[in-house]
Order: sequence, then C-alpha cells, then structure tokens
Amino acid sequence: ILYLPAYSPDLNPIEESFSTLKAYLRRHGFVIRQEQDAINALLEACGCITPQMAEGWFRHAGYI
Repeated sequence: ILYLPAYSPDLNPIEESFSTLKAYLRRHGFVIRQEQDAINALLEACGCITPQMAEGWFRHAGYI
C-alpha cells in the first residue's frame, strides 16, 4: 500500500480521469434528469478513455 499526502491530486491518476469525464460531459451537453440518464452519460464518457490516456496519467503521477 502506498499512502499519499492528504490532498495531492497530482499524485492520484483518478483525478485526471475525473477531469476528462467532466470535460466530456460538458462538451457533449448532457442533461441529467433521472438516475438512468446519469448512468448512461457516465458509461458513454468512460468510453472516451483510452489505454494510452490511462498510461499517461500514471506516468504523470510518477508510477511508471
């Protein structure tokens, strides 16, 4: 287990993925009215994440 400092988004690759997901949702103008809308929007947004992007986030955080 690798413990991170209390607030260190630069060391946490998930923060960059959240940023990418939020940008995708904003760019495509999703309107969330029901729980299922949110699920569908997030599933579509997750589809935009490539293995290369994930590798880059881990590299940026210093894990690779």
